[in-house]
Amino acid sequence: MESVPESASREMLSGIEHISKLLAVLLAESENYAYIDRLAYSQSRDLAIFYVREALRDFHSIANRGWRNEKAAGKAREINMYLVDRGIKDMGRISGMKELREVVSLITSRALAIAAPLMRKEEEEVTSPTSSS
Repeated sequence: MESVPESASREMLSGIEHISKLLAVLLAESENYAYIDRLAYSQSRDLAIFYVREALRDFHSIANRGWRNEKAAGKAREINMYLVDRGIKDMGRISGMKELREVVSLITSRALAIAAPLMRKEEEEVTSPTSSS
């Protein structure tokens, strides 16, 4: 991955992946791009972390309420909160805007890619009854 900061470790990439999954399931469940868009356009490390925290809060709220999108629920079960926490801590260590843009771009791009199959509706076969008169 060319856009990954050189300083990114395997653990940081795991954290990024799990934050991306979190955003993806929120998008699939709510059909709202706000979580991803806010993070994508954040102008500081603190603001990026704030948006991840807001997403986590909403994730827990939905998990307690119950998922409407079964595909999103399945993907949500794959999220490792230890790695999400690790990713947030790694984001907190980002020192420059260039690295922040790279990490945020990677997180949000991955989230969109992960969400795509979760949002697809199963194709229903529609058969028209034939009537013979």
